[in-house]
Amino acid sequence: MERKWFWRAFFFLFITAFSVVYLLPTFVSEKKLPDIVKKMFNKKVLQGLDLAGGVHLEYAIDTDIIIENQLDNFAEDIKVRLMEAYGEKNKAKSEHFDITVKGTRIEIQFKNAIDKAKLNKAVDSYTDRRDPRLVKTGEEKNSVFFVMDGKYAKDLETKALARAVDTIRDRVDQYGVASPEIYRKDDMIVVELPGLDKSSQERVKANITRSAHLEFKIVDSQTRYMHDVVKYLKTKYGFGKFNTIKQGPYKGFRIERDDFKARKGGKDHKAIYIIADIPTRNLPVDQQKEFIKARDILEKQLFGKELPAAGIAIPKNREIGFERDYKTTQMGTRTAQRILRAMVLYKTTKVSGEYIINAQIGYNQENQAVVNATFNRTGGKYFSEMTGAHTGWKMAIKLDKWVESAPVIQDKIFENVQITVGGFGGGDERLKQVNDLINVLRSGSLPAPLTMEMELNVGPSLGKESIKAGIYAMGLGALFVIFFMIFYYRWSGVIAISALIVNVILMLAIMAGLEARLTLPGMAGIVLTLGMAVDANVIIYERIREELLAGKNVRAAIDAGYSRAFWAIMDGQLTTMIAGVVLYEFGTGPIKGFAVTLIIGIITSILTGVFFTRVIYDFITSRRKMESLSI
Repeated sequence: MERKWFWRAFFFLFITAFSVVYLLPTFVSEKKLPDIVKKMFNKKVLQGLDLAGGVHLEYAIDTDIIIENQLDNFAEDIKVRLMEAYGEKNKAKSEHFDITVKGTRIEIQFKNAIDKAKLNKAVDSYTDRRDPRLVKTGEEKNSVFFVMDGKYAKDLETKALARAVDTIRDRVDQYGVASPEIYRKDDMIVVELPGLDKSSQERVKANITRSAHLEFKIVDSQTRYMHDVVKYLKTKYGFGKFNTIKQGPYKGFRIERDDFKARKGGKDHKAIYIIADIPTRNLPVDQQKEFIKARDILEKQLFGKELPAAGIAIPKNREIGFERDYKTTQMGTRTAQRILRAMVLYKTTKVSGEYIINAQIGYNQENQAVVNATFNRTGGKYFSEMTGAHTGWKMAIKLDKWVESAPVIQDKIFENVQITVGGFGGGDERLKQVNDLINVLRSGSLPAPLTMEMELNVGPSLGKESIKAGIYAMGLGALFVIFFMIFYYRWSGVIAISALIVNVILMLAIMAGLEARLTLPGMAGIVLTLGMAVDANVIIYERIREELLAGKNVRAAIDAGYSRAFWAIMDGQLTTMIAGVVLYEFGTGPIKGFAVTLIIGIITSILTGVFFTRVIYDFITSRRKMESLSI
């Protein structure tokens, strides 16, 4: 029992040493770090907008367009249902009614008397009392009017804002911005991008407001185009040795064949792709840049110059699609090597992401993860026509310039779509691919245009001045605390100061591990935490003094002082932590930065102020019998 302090001391020594090494990337430039540290530790405490400089943006989303687009979809779906009820399924226009969207309401005008039975059948799912989406507002002669339910409209706007935030975050992440802050503030979307120069800011801003377009297109495995490409490359360069457009770190571009068989009644196909190998040594952000570079080379140099000059032109109504993927072994196992795959697509399609109303994860009969997506009536009709005519073909799911996935169409698909991801690996890997595809289907495009309402630039020089001022304030405050503790508590004050140093090290290490952003309010939170940490020691020391004055020996006074002060300290720290959690949950930007450092600081303060100092006292009293204590 007397040597329990040894294992506690070892624990604190280990976590302190580990934290110091963990913080090296934060305080030491990458060039000066040993290779083993760079390999094992790459996280650091990130600087917030007010310290690193950057841009603060606020966007408003046009929710009116969201409502109008949804009303258009409702109207189109009701039109299809009414035409089916009147037996006009294959006609382009109804002879019995007209349906239009005027402003915020749907008007159905019957050419004769209103057929309420057919009308109710067409709109029953929209006017269900349990989950209404449309509300009937009245009739006028042969016309019926509907508007969107208020609760449904509000929910639609809320979901649209959430989708917009997710979409913006995905787009910003492509540029490798260090810990961007993207969140909702009432009906606005706030984007804070620290550490960006002016040119990078313009690129990111242009990307944020871009309306991503999701399309479903057939991969053309019948065309002679790719066969002519292969024949040309074999004649000029030799098959498998095509490296004429080798640039930078590329090994070159090569040819790949892909045989896939139809499950039911479809025709077997052989697709031919041009593959570009992407260097694996690059970081994810750099890989994204390499993908764009390889795509540009293929578009401009090969498809745009060399092949057309040789008389090989892309067929009319076709385009080149580019898919980012992983290289696989002969056994079909996915490797870490990234590749870019170029393929031929049919250019025109009726099926786009605007018709999808839901997408979620599911499992097929083989218990493999798949995507279950649902089209509205119009989208389901177009999709069934496309998939029915191309069973056994590959279908490219294209988002802007990138093919996100190209699964094989196994059967004719109607409104409820099950998409099998064409990937390799185990269940966890397939599940990851499915989730990625669901994110594309759900948040691939902005639900409505964004309008920039505010832009605030913070220069890096202002950030440097803020850092200097913050460090000066922290240093000055720490000096006053050190002076007071040593003057008032003598050697016990020195123990409290050592706990304070360990406290700061642990706090910064946790922030680095979480990749939390350090802001000016965050620095204020650190200063406040230091004061609270010392306050815990003051409570303990005063208790020990009382026990010593009551006549107890040093060891008994220390034991009693810590046990009696413990719950008083915990009560104070927990109530402060509750306040910090509330600030983090409901605060934004700088307030969150303050709350993060406050919460982390409370945890480390309890650990060091109570347990670390107790280990030191246990060590001192175990070495020799003490008649007095310097306190």
